[in-house]
Amino acid sequence: MAETRGAAGSRRAIMRSAADLFAELGYRNTSLRAVAADAGCDPALIGHYFTSKEALYDAVVAETVRPAEIFREAMTRRDPGTAEWLLRHAVTDWGDPVQRRRILGVLRSALDLPAARERMSQSLVPEGVGGADEIRLALISSLLVGVMTSRHMGLLPPELSAEGDSSELVRVLAPAVAAFLTADPAGAVPAPAGD
Repeated sequence: MAETRGAAGSRRAIMRSAADLFAELGYRNTSLRAVAADAGCDPALIGHYFTSKEALYDAVVAETVRPAEIFREAMTRRDPGTAEWLLRHAVTDWGDPVQRRRILGVLRSALDLPAARERMSQSLVPEGVGGADEIRLALISSLLVGVMTSRHMGLLPPELSAEGDSSELVRVLAPAVAAFLTADPAGAVPAPAGD
């Protein structure tokens, strides 16, 4: 049993170090040797748990960017309180400085690398969701990423940037998210006019 706890602890240390280094350096500039050194383990141990740097990154994205299941439940709920419910769950991580830094690091890596962007995109939309719901979730994700980035850069008014209290941000964003949840994406874009 001690061996299992040791293995789990090693894997957690690798994941934590990878998340921090991807956040600080981006995907391209993070080496497996640097992750191993930071985690205090042999680089071969990373290969034991993860087949490649890409697989390690996938695991970090899956643990860091977690809205897929929240979005899946929002798509089934669709009651009047769904938008606020979704936002409260989505912005919880923003209040934790470590998690916020990691999320921003994943976003930065996604800007760097098309494969990283694809992995992040896959983590945002639950498997099996397509059509209009996929468009709705893409729009909600874009809104949340933009707001989180703006908040981090200090571009939002102070009442929307208060650390530890996201109630005003949730209140202000809820109508936009509710509109995305109920809009008909196909009908939202007018067809081009004929000649």
